[in-house]
Amino acid sequence: MGQKPKKQPKAEKSKQSSAVKGKNAPAKAQTAVKTIQSIEKTSKFEYIAVNIISLFLFLAFGYLTIMSFLQTSVIDPTKYSSEVILYQNDVVALNLLFTAIFFLIAFAFKKKYDFFAKINIKFFEIGIAVWVLILGFLWIFSVTSVPAADSQNIFEAATRASQDNFVPFYDGGKFYNKDFYKGYSYFNFYPFQLGYVLISEFIYSIFGTKSSMPMQVINVLSLSTAYFALARITKLIFKRKSIEFFVIMLLAVCFQPILLCTFVYGNILGMSAAIWACLFLIKYFQTGKYRWMAPSLVLLLLATLAKYNNLIYLVAFVIVLIIHTIKMKKWQSIAFALALCVACIGSNSLVIMSYESRADVELAKGLSQVQYLDMGLTKSYMAPGWYTRTGLDTYINNQLDDKAADAESWRNISTKMDNFGKNAGETFDFFSKKILSQWNEPEFESIWVSKVKTHTNPVDSGLGKAVYEGSLGQLLSLHFNLYIQIIYLLFTVGIYVMFINKKTNISTILLPLVALGGFGYHLLFEGKSQYVLTYIPLLLPVAAYALNTILTADYSKIKAFVAKVNAKVNKKEYTK
Repeated sequence: MGQKPKKQPKAEKSKQSSAVKGKNAPAKAQTAVKTIQSIEKTSKFEYIAVNIISLFLFLAFGYLTIMSFLQTSVIDPTKYSSEVILYQNDVVALNLLFTAIFFLIAFAFKKKYDFFAKINIKFFEIGIAVWVLILGFLWIFSVTSVPAADSQNIFEAATRASQDNFVPFYDGGKFYNKDFYKGYSYFNFYPFQLGYVLISEFIYSIFGTKSSMPMQVINVLSLSTAYFALARITKLIFKRKSIEFFVIMLLAVCFQPILLCTFVYGNILGMSAAIWACLFLIKYFQTGKYRWMAPSLVLLLLATLAKYNNLIYLVAFVIVLIIHTIKMKKWQSIAFALALCVACIGSNSLVIMSYESRADVELAKGLSQVQYLDMGLTKSYMAPGWYTRTGLDTYINNQLDDKAADAESWRNISTKMDNFGKNAGETFDFFSKKILSQWNEPEFESIWVSKVKTHTNPVDSGLGKAVYEGSLGQLLSLHFNLYIQIIYLLFTVGIYVMFINKKTNISTILLPLVALGGFGYHLLFEGKSQYVLTYIPLLLPVAAYALNTILTADYSKIKAFVAKVNAKVNKKEYTK
């Protein structure tokens, strides 16, 4: 008598069953990508916390979506160099038509979904990085932009410091734009800029000090790696080949950051380092392995040195690490959050002390966030809450005494808040225009930052001329407008669908949380459309998730409803 076959353990059965299903499944279903094994578990606290964040995101970007279809903010062409913002009403029907065409093309592409079973997604990951390198280098070498304003102060200080010349650090010295600062050193007002000065000094000491081109090249290289990292983040959080493919396609036509690479400032480098820090933090969340903490810390430190506003990332990191601590009962996560705070904030102070020691000078503490809040609540000739001399003049009038300057700024803020409280209509007008002047200016000053400056070589032909004055510039303007309204729409839908499908967690919400932080910060403090540009790429993974969901959704109920309506209409016509 034959022996009974032994019962297989359920786990093994399930594993074999999955393998068989995977082998026999149709090609179009094979869109999952191989990624790291996730050890995450469900948590009620995490569910509540991330969905509160999702609600704020839905409200903020839902508002932007609606307004992007109704109007567009542009730089006044008659006052172009002054950055004066105009609010133009759009032809809504045209915006809806172009959006409909976009989705029709996307659905037509859906028929080729077998494509995802065959492609090597790594080829596209490398491809997006190479694409950015090609476009970026073409652009920066076509326009050969020369720094001005703050970027020129930084360029001058970095190049001179690399030659042990610290004149820009001394009051009354012969440095760029000294009259604008009443003879005070630029770094008495903005000592936090010394982080980017240090990075620039290192690069210029290697590649020479004759032009800012080495840092523009660094911008292009940084952006290339940032786009690659965003593709990898999308793979980690959504684990679908089709979604990663869509994010790469959306990144490929996100040209504004590429155009911003001429700007010799910490925006692009800081964004790139911060995105990579996010990638490693997500790997830590998904694997629980501590080895991902170190690169995340180092890269976030670099991001805050390059651009101090990247402390917004630090705040987002601390929030998700607190949630992770409560969720996983891993107290190492809260220790990591504290280490990030000490490293990112402390490193900036160490850099300032280093330059003070090298230059043998004591710098003032600089404009505080109170002065920036005062500026952010002030009407500007550019747009509400954009740059004015408010904070600078307050600081100078108080002889660079930070406590006295803060006290005066608080009095100004109190007066403005009282006025806002008494005039609801004026308050709504101020903040709505401030939001739209930043987030609904689809170019985000990416062309403006180089067009208004001088150039090493005349821009009288080639790519630069075509963008500045030719039909290519007009085409880009149209593309930017349509692109941003579709991204806002997809992102808002994506946040909603993630909530419905219970896809919201600390990994999927990290990049959107940073964007929400940027939205909130620039709502209150100094604003400018170029400041919010670096948050736009962070929206793309969720936008790609939404696009994939829309294209793969089951529309059988809608089809049945339409068929039912058609049947009734046909019956009435037949009766007649």
